[in-house]
Amino acid sequence: MNKDIFNSDRDFTVFDYFISHGQLLIRSKKGDNQKCNIDIIFFDTTFLQLFTMLYGLTIRVVNKDDFIKYDSVNKYLSYDNSNLFEIISGNEKYYIAASFVKVFENELEFNETSLGMIHKGREKEIAGSR
Repeated sequence: MNKDIFNSDRDFTVFDYFISHGQLLIRSKKGDNQKCNIDIIFFDTTFLQLFTMLYGLTIRVVNKDDFIKYDSVNKYLSYDNSNLFEIISGNEKYYIAASFVKVFENELEFNETSLGMIHKGREKEIAGSR
């Protein structure tokens, strides 16, 4: 069963990756028309098949069995706490294998990240897979 988690018509960029914890940050930055960033953080990310610029997106959890067969990805997806996320942007579909995803609004500056152990920028959660 597919479950939509979040959708937005804003532009997003692959922004940061925290290697030791597998945290992937995709951000829609604040600007003239937006007072807040939207930070999408995937946790325990092990696989991504993704374009670096996304013009609008929908994130959904999809059935793990529907994935293209890569042995290493399928092994990861066989674990209980793993998920396959489908990112839809325009007419394209992309995939990320991770434990879970959370979406936050924040007012961090361009050179600040919401990744890591400090949790700065994660005060206002607006969506998530758990």
